[in-house]
Amino acid sequence: MLKKTLAASIREEIRARIAEGVWEEKLPSEPELVKIFEASRETVRKALGMLEAEGLIYRMHGKGTFVEAPLSFNPLSGALSITEELARTRHPVRNTILESGWLAPEKIPSAFLRSFFEDAPRVFHLKRLRLVRTDVLAVETSYFRESDFPGIETADFNGSIHGLMNGTYGLAPDRVKNRFHALDFRIKEEREAAKALHSRQAIRVERALVLKREVYYAVSFTLRTDLYPLEFIQLPGRTGEGVV
Repeated sequence: MLKKTLAASIREEIRARIAEGVWEEKLPSEPELVKIFEASRETVRKALGMLEAEGLIYRMHGKGTFVEAPLSFNPLSGALSITEELARTRHPVRNTILESGWLAPEKIPSAFLRSFFEDAPRVFHLKRLRLVRTDVLAVETSYFRESDFPGIETADFNGSIHGLMNGTYGLAPDRVKNRFHALDFRIKEEREAAKALHSRQAIRVERALVLKREVYYAVSFTLRTDLYPLEFIQLPGRTGEGVV
């Protein structure tokens, strides 16, 4: 049997204390860890390096060592919002607006989403990058039906769009339609999305929010899957139940 190094033993002890909730958000400083484990600073740093490589902690220069909250994204979440979905893991989402404005429905690239706005004279579109810390999580393009969102061109899009729809416009869906696609790199928009994500490991989700049989909002987002695993819980029910 291989004998564990002191650094490996310290790594396991730190991991155990995180799992037990002793250190929930931030670890003690390196000098404090040296005293706790009666080890050299070099050995403590090796242990921290192992944990950082595992993705269990992250270090910020001048601020300390923090516990990496487990991050997953549920594309079928009842929250229907990347901002709200990741808030539960203490990962704030930042937004970078790439473009916005009015367009004719026939300019919507997706045939699936375009079909919901064919009767609209024009549609407001918003393209954003969704970032968690320094990583781009998703490239997202939203489409708003003009009749349901008066004054939408002056709205603040730095926060949750679902919060805006619910709070300002009083809109909440009674049905949600989702489609999932593997990326097709023959399509220019999908090549550009992969470039923005810095990863070709991604899926594209198309979603339409329906209220009284009318789609008032639709979104297409390309979501990186190598850093942020997709997961969701299913509750078995009677045949025919669930979101369509």
